[in-house]
Amino acid sequence: MSTVTRKKAEPLKLIIIGGGYAGLSALITLRKQAPDAEITLIDPRTCHLIITRLHETVHRPLDTIQIPYSLLAKRFDFIHKQQAILFDGHQLRTWGSNKAIQLGDESLPFDYLLIATGALPIQSLTEPDVYDLNAISQHGFATILEQFIASTDANEKTINIVGAGPTGIQFAFEMAHVLLACHADYQLNLIEGSDKLLAPFPPAIGRYVEKRLFDKRITLLKSKFYKGKQGRDILLENSHSGDASVHASDLTLLLLGKKPELLLHANSSGQVVLDHKVLTHIFTAGDCSYYDDFGSNLMTSQSALRKGKAVTNNILREAGILRFCLPYMHQDIGYLLSLGPYDAVGWIGSKNAIVSGLPAFIAKEAIEAQYDLLLSGVNTYAL
Repeated sequence: MSTVTRKKAEPLKLIIIGGGYAGLSALITLRKQAPDAEITLIDPRTCHLIITRLHETVHRPLDTIQIPYSLLAKRFDFIHKQQAILFDGHQLRTWGSNKAIQLGDESLPFDYLLIATGALPIQSLTEPDVYDLNAISQHGFATILEQFIASTDANEKTINIVGAGPTGIQFAFEMAHVLLACHADYQLNLIEGSDKLLAPFPPAIGRYVEKRLFDKRITLLKSKFYKGKQGRDILLENSHSGDASVHASDLTLLLLGKKPELLLHANSSGQVVLDHKVLTHIFTAGDCSYYDDFGSNLMTSQSALRKGKAVTNNILREAGILRFCLPYMHQDIGYLLSLGPYDAVGWIGSKNAIVSGLPAFIAKEAIEAQYDLLLSGVNTYAL
């Protein structure tokens, strides 16, 4: 083991719950530094989804942005248990006390446990011609859009994307490109609940996106909340006056964001804290975690990757002779938003350093390629 010297001769046993960005980052880091470690990944899915490319399923099959856990298990030598597992604070204390997880009839002992369950799409009501983030994550969107374009209705078709966060914006631009290439007659609306587009981001990013929305004939409707579907129409409510309005909608995407089922509080080293008590052998990373002190807790793939890596290094330190952990200090060093082929916008290095157009697109593709390399076994991320 390169980072520390183990106190025991037995291989380190690590269980990871959740095979998203944080879970796989931790797993790959541990495998590199502790080749003899016994790693078990618990995740109910058959494949890892590269969620930062989900908007690309507008024009490509879902399986092109998925990697089977069976393939990753061979590549990185771990056991995948395909099973959902529910837990709360009491269950975590029990696991920490027993240093084992009961999975059905099987007891899985561990030296350390990492909770990296991430965040789940906010659920919406299932209605005809309405697709939420959960449905798209499971089935993709290319086939749905193809069938929509091929429908025989001669009238102009109206598509509404509810939720003008990064996911909704990226879907809007991908759809506009595909519809234009197919010479489809359509009206594409992007619906935002607040008065300002991309309020958490530097204003220059929102201004650039609004300009490109206008260029692509995407109508931005601000201060509107989605209230449901009525026949072929959707109902919206003004966020200020409460006035209701009816809008045509032949196809609706509800991209309302994500939230963790259980947000775990952790110390600055990533160890779970319950009732002011540190669970020494249970760590957490990714969107389901909130760390103390100075490190980034943003729900981004970048923060998830860095937390997963930092936690693994602390597990190795905790398992070593010195038994000390280091605080997670990472701050996001950029954020880029895809605006269709050859266009993007965001910041790199500093929130004052705004990049857009082709340079931003190239930078975003380089970041995606870096993650692809990690999953292939080549780690190009800086310490």
